[in-house]
Amino acid sequence: MPEMPVLVHDFILLAGQQSLLPSVLALIERYPLFFQRILETVNAGALGTGVKAESFSRAIDIFGFEKISELLQILAIYSVFNQYRINGIDMPAFWQDVLRRAVSARMLGELAGLDAQQCFNAGFMQDIGFILMMLEQPEKAMLCGEFRKREPEARLSMEQNIFNQQHDVLLMQFMQSRGLLSHLQLAVASHHSIKNGSLTEKDKKLVQVLQCADWLSAVFTADDKAYVINRCHTLLTENIQVSGLESEKILHSIPAEVERIARIYDIKITDSMSYSEIVYEANIQLYDNNASFQELTLRLDQALEERDKLAAEINRELSLAREIQQSLLPECRQEEYPVHGINCPARMLSGDFYDFFELENGNIYFNLGDVSGKGVNAALLMAKTCSLFRCLGKRIDEPGKLLYEINNELCETSIHGMFVTMVAGIYCPESDEIKLVNAGNPPALLFTGTGICREFEATAPPLGIMPDTVYTEYNITLKNDSLYLYSDGVTEGYVNESDMLGLSGLFKLIAGMDENLTSSERLKLITDKLTGHAENLRDDITVLLLTSG
Repeated sequence: MPEMPVLVHDFILLAGQQSLLPSVLALIERYPLFFQRILETVNAGALGTGVKAESFSRAIDIFGFEKISELLQILAIYSVFNQYRINGIDMPAFWQDVLRRAVSARMLGELAGLDAQQCFNAGFMQDIGFILMMLEQPEKAMLCGEFRKREPEARLSMEQNIFNQQHDVLLMQFMQSRGLLSHLQLAVASHHSIKNGSLTEKDKKLVQVLQCADWLSAVFTADDKAYVINRCHTLLTENIQVSGLESEKILHSIPAEVERIARIYDIKITDSMSYSEIVYEANIQLYDNNASFQELTLRLDQALEERDKLAAEINRELSLAREIQQSLLPECRQEEYPVHGINCPARMLSGDFYDFFELENGNIYFNLGDVSGKGVNAALLMAKTCSLFRCLGKRIDEPGKLLYEINNELCETSIHGMFVTMVAGIYCPESDEIKLVNAGNPPALLFTGTGICREFEATAPPLGIMPDTVYTEYNITLKNDSLYLYSDGVTEGYVNESDMLGLSGLFKLIAGMDENLTSSERLKLITDKLTGHAENLRDDITVLLLTSG
């Protein structure tokens, strides 16, 4: 983990001293440039007042040691983490997201009756753990863009699947080991769950503020903006008692406030879309202070006439593409066959896929994959990956080597930024042995007859990101066990309007199944859990099940 400058540690230790001035002056003499920067930041309005101090010691008199110490720590954290250059991470965009959470937390903190500056500091810290994860596993940093497109709950699930850990856990370890913002540590580390029994009532309120701030920030980055905006309104109403109109005002004010704070803190960020542009891009209408419903209806009516002229032709082409895509999936086999799969696309075209086929020696190759993104581009990459797997798999009988070749081919020809997560293997019915490879996919789950579940995590990044990647094979004896492979649409799928199934939910669902169910019935039970409550899925759902033949 990154080390903090010695001056930060020395300054924190001054807390509680009866006579601060001599010690503070000694530190200023040793680190004049850093303390001058803090003073300039204070006088630029970092602490939210128009009062200016002629010296650093005077700033402590005006604002208090605790406020100045927190500001010093925030600036030091930015200086330390901003020095890293990790391939795949756009640092100005990352700091823009950080400031969005910080300014959102401050606005909400004021409405919730909390210390606004402490809320800002907590919001600033809450996703620093993301960089800590990338520093530990830099080979996965190319997925950073995909994380930004997810809303907070889906992003957390993606972290668990890809990194096998969570950023808030790493952040807690970092803050505790460095003695940073000690009074905010527990709330910051609990910002994804308010169920921590150690939280005080004040901490719980701060956690609610941080959760809402995370969702407000996601409005500007997530793909599904309509869902995120509506979720924001629900959370702000339930947790902070903020009206819909007030939450709209907050969303409108965030971009300008982020730019202002970035200037004060001298933090480099990217250009930002206004909230009006976000709403326009999402093509939704939420409240009266946006364009009126009648204006939106008029614009839609004008577009409908032209759209209808193309709709029939587009639908015919999409239907044909869907037929072609469905033809790439293997035919259903009898229940006695050891491999069964199911695919439920969220749209007409799917980015998920699965396949299995027999080799001349009777062994069975199988795979399950998920292409980043959705729509036509994802469908084309899916078709290419399926074809490569079938073609190369007939002459390469080692899954690790097979994925090595497919990965290199995709790295040469795939569209920039697109990749494929895949879990694949070869099953020998005669010996009941499986060789399995996991490339960036959620963990494969082996359920034994005794009720034990083993996880087989990804050992390499997804296909199409890094050429010449080595894919390590797991050796598994199937016996009378069941091996489940699935896309992230399963664990990130919603079992009701607000709760995701999650990995633990999938565990419970599979473990609770009647052992007499057929493979097809088990697969249907999983998909029904995720499709029974909503007309439209938010992501493709794909599951593959292997049992002893």
